[in-house]
Amino acid sequence: EADQRDAQGFLQLDWLAGECQVDFGQADFRVRGVLRRGHYLTVSFPHSNVGLTQVFWGETAECVCEGLKNVFEFIGGVPARAVFDNATEVGRKVSGEVRTSELFRLFAAHYGLDYSFTNPYSGNEKGNVENKVGFHRRNIFVPVPSFHDVEAFNRRMLAGCLGMSEKTHYRLGVPELELFEEDKAALLELPAAAFSCVRWEVRKCNKQGVFTIGGIHRYSAGPAYARTEVNVALGAFDVTVFDQQTGEVVATYEREWGDVPTDSADPMLQLKLLCQRPTGWRDSIVRESLPGDLAAFLDGETMSDLGRDLRILRDEADSHGFANAVGAMVESLSATGGIDSATVGLSAARIASGGARTEYDEDVDLSAYDRAFALVRGGACDAA
Repeated sequence: EADQRDAQGFLQLDWLAGECQVDFGQADFRVRGVLRRGHYLTVSFPHSNVGLTQVFWGETAECVCEGLKNVFEFIGGVPARAVFDNATEVGRKVSGEVRTSELFRLFAAHYGLDYSFTNPYSGNEKGNVENKVGFHRRNIFVPVPSFHDVEAFNRRMLAGCLGMSEKTHYRLGVPELELFEEDKAALLELPAAAFSCVRWEVRKCNKQGVFTIGGIHRYSAGPAYARTEVNVALGAFDVTVFDQQTGEVVATYEREWGDVPTDSADPMLQLKLLCQRPTGWRDSIVRESLPGDLAAFLDGETMSDLGRDLRILRDEADSHGFANAVGAMVESLSATGGIDSATVGLSAARIASGGARTEYDEDVDLSAYDRAFALVRGGACDAA
């Protein structure tokens, strides 16, 4: 028993430079104004006590591999060894045998990563990363972070995590970043090409050209793929659909997560069909994807006017993106009471370029301009 305690102490304290521990934590995030629960992958280096974190919406092998790849590229090398929690989806130890997912096995082979899994209930084997998971939860994710793009947030967070190690090592009395240079010196060289962290599946589309992932998340390949099979690449953040015959990309979606059914059918795919047959407007995905006021306006149009406005939406969406085209149509409706092709085109271009309408927090007093115009025209004005 004493020998076991000594062995556990060794695992806790004496980690070699370049070795890391990997584990997940959970926190809340405000994404595009909506509060949602997320998962964050933390990679800690016990030798230096430096930890790096990446945010995901699941704990799948795709998420783990994507997070590790991001960390490897940020630090400029591959850790000499990685120790994973036994419960992660990349693999687990069952009756002494390690069983890994196919994606992670390919990932580890690509990077030459040596890895192992902790024994169940042996927290001492990953105590550093568990402490770092808690430290990041308290110091990065409180208060709740707010962002629009999780991948951009992740890129910023890597440097932010490193900045949190500008302190002295809690046990060795040496700056953590100085010890981290020793960690980096022990890293293996990155391969020439990055690994594609996606899991491939074949899906059969229904008569509407729609297929499901996980049984509850619906994605559309489009009506042209009704009752046919498509190849699907599942990544940490995206779902990409490929034509089996040509290998061409059919559609790309933001990946949906959770236990609530979702429908990510791309309105652009149906929009092109609607322009030819606007009679399907009422039950279309396009209608469901529009803001209420805009959808109500289009509901009241004649079939001829509806077809015209759908073509405007299609053309501007092709040029500037669907969301930007919808925003431009909303602006046109608000400003003119209708959908004007020229107005929508200008607005969509401006929105796509990052421009914004001028807005004021307070009413602007234009009376000075009125008095100036009166003087120019020879009129009298009262003293201000």
